[in-house]
Amino acid sequence: MALTFPLSHAQFFDGITVTECTFHLPANLKVSRTRGGAIRTAQLGQRLWSGRLVLAPETHAQAARIEARLERLSEPGGSFLAYPLPLSGPISDPTGATLAGYDPTLYALQPGGREIRLAGLPPGFELTEGDMIGWTYGSNPTRYALHRLVSDATASAAGITPLFEVVPPVRPGVTTGAAVSLVKPSIKAVLVPGQGARAIARVVDGFEVEFVQTLG
Repeated sequence: MALTFPLSHAQFFDGITVTECTFHLPANLKVSRTRGGAIRTAQLGQRLWSGRLVLAPETHAQAARIEARLERLSEPGGSFLAYPLPLSGPISDPTGATLAGYDPTLYALQPGGREIRLAGLPPGFELTEGDMIGWTYGSNPTRYALHRLVSDATASAAGITPLFEVVPPVRPGVTTGAAVSLVKPSIKAVLVPGQGARAIARVVDGFEVEFVQTLG
């Protein structure tokens, strides 16, 4: 059966063993200097998450499966869901055990998209600067939003947080009430073309995967 995209966690990202990871949000700025010595910056476009993974050596059989997926993902239209590594859950609840049975939602969104509030959290749940959160929005295509907290927030007894700041700012088209993911929040990613791995003795080594977020 032909694959459909983006590939789910189970279809790709959960099935690889990562030994080294870079997952970050590069700046997309124009920097200029005035005659008076002031530095001016301007946003050139959307900031997109990008990453680089170094995979563990694999047996020839398992490596063949990984190579097949990478080769298909390198075809036009190939994409997959990727989440932050190594910490893929809140700092206060890395495995999501405390969140089990709760359904967080986007409760409020301030103009400009820099500050939000969540609802549906366990009473007193702690969100920490550095945590990642995500949700989907839009249709045809469905877009995957991923944001990092830049301030702490603790849920009230009713499970609602105060305002907290996120980066990048929330994009247009997002509405309150959206379901929020705190464990394995994802981007839709496409591969950056690279080179293949090498077979040595009983294993295949040298798998490297580079990717960048797509909003398409």
